[in-house]
Amino acid sequence: MIGALFLLLGLLITVAVIRPEGEDDQWRTARTEDLVQILDDLGSRQQRLEDEAARLVALQRDLETGSTAEALAEAQRRLEALQVLSATTPVSGPGLTITLDDASGRVDSSVLVDAVQELRDAGAEAIQVGDTRVGVSTWFSDGEEGVTVNGQPVGDPIRIMAIGEPETMSAAMSIPGGFAETVRTRGAQFTATPATNMTISVTVPVSAP
Repeated sequence: MIGALFLLLGLLITVAVIRPEGEDDQWRTARTEDLVQILDDLGSRQQRLEDEAARLVALQRDLETGSTAEALAEAQRRLEALQVLSATTPVSGPGLTITLDDASGRVDSSVLVDAVQELRDAGAEAIQVGDTRVGVSTWFSDGEEGVTVNGQPVGDPIRIMAIGEPETMSAAMSIPGGFAETVRTRGAQFTATPATNMTISVTVPVSAP
């Protein structure tokens, strides 16, 4: 069970923006402030992973000194939590549905990546964009059909479902300069609808080693 916990830790959520060839020049011409923000985000993600690794090491030490029943119960609890994070199990609970009406097609993949990160920071346990569950290897890109998630067009309107505390996530989306404001400045309409109970049943298949 301990080995399974460490294996799932290695599969903690990461999201990447896949950019078409020829866009490397954007990084060379990017503002210093943008590059600093990107580095800060990467540093924060690394710190979260290091903190989780430290917690698991401490947990392993505690379990090894406790009873077998306590060890198995705690290991099972941690395993279930990491299964949620790795998107390999359905999740139900209170949540938020975000709808973006983007007839002009000005909401690109980077905006959706920001949305996922802001929802995660606001405590979202599970996220689905369009028909795709956000998991370990989820990637966003821009194509002829608009934004795609894992190669699948999200369409219009764009719908994002997130399981977590609705008020906290809604507040995070609506802060000045945040996701909602970014969407509206691009000419799209933003709507957030809280729910007392919702289910994200889409899962990410577990790949064999």
